[in-house]
Amino acid sequence: MKDQWSWLCTENIQKAIRLLFGTFIERWLEVGAAHLTSAHCWVIYLQVLQEAVWPGGMLPAQPQPERSAAEREETKEQCLHCLMQLLPEFIAEMLGYEKYKMSLETMLGSLQDHQINKHLIFCICDLLLEFLIPESCDEALQRSLLQSLTKDTERDSVQL
Repeated sequence: MKDQWSWLCTENIQKAIRLLFGTFIERWLEVGAAHLTSAHCWVIYLQVLQEAVWPGGMLPAQPQPERSAAEREETKEQCLHCLMQLLPEFIAEMLGYEKYKMSLETMLGSLQDHQINKHLIFCICDLLLEFLIPESCDEALQRSLLQSLTKDTERDSVQL
């Protein structure tokens, strides 16, 4: 019975927080999202990506050595710590510290799957393409591009 009341109290507290701070949290998220998608941040993201792919402006001559299990575990812990710092501490306490941590660990665990990561990258690229080139969503343009690609392929195969 005690667990039932605990759940009820937690749900009521969450509702009260949403009522009291809902617009504040919503605004905080909007401002944060606007900042993270600002031109200045995009420049930083692209510079970090460029440095990750081409360190020092050149492709690496050999692949980086495989990281040890301890290094991977340390990286997971650092990532979990950073994610836990995203929300203010009092919100994490209201939601329940253990549940909050377990949810983030589950999320990080799902990012260890190669297929999920691949799908995530494709979705992000799709969203970026849609954001950078809005007309790419136009079906007429897509059909036109597909037809021109098939014509080029047919022409190249005839020349061989």
